[in-house]
Amino acid sequence: MREFIKLQLKKCSYADLSHYDESTGTFLIPKYSKPKYTKNKMYIIQLPAILVNNINTALAANWNKGTAPQTQYLKIYVSNFMGKMIYVDSIGYDINTQQDIDIMWSGWLPTEEITQIAEI
Repeated sequence: MREFIKLQLKKCSYADLSHYDESTGTFLIPKYSKPKYTKNKMYIIQLPAILVNNINTALAANWNKGTAPQTQYLKIYVSNFMGKMIYVDSIGYDINTQQDIDIMWSGWLPTEEITQIAEI
């Protein structure tokens, strides 16, 4: 592999150089699939800014009895499913220090709008 290409790929967050075939000079790029959530497991997630501290969303009004998460990053425990929604018990999470924050919240979240950072 050319050194320039290798250096550029190492700068990427999701570069996986293990799929490079040196003999043919090609990459096998696996198909991306959305993260899956499993009942009774824990994850660290990121919420879109529109859902944080916003009790005026349809999600807060229709699914969560007028409540909304207070922080963008959460450590969640998935306890139920309903279609593309998951019910979570969560605690706030500081992504920079990788520590829990003393902010708890429980409610429904749409799996299509949240970003899974890690499975715990």
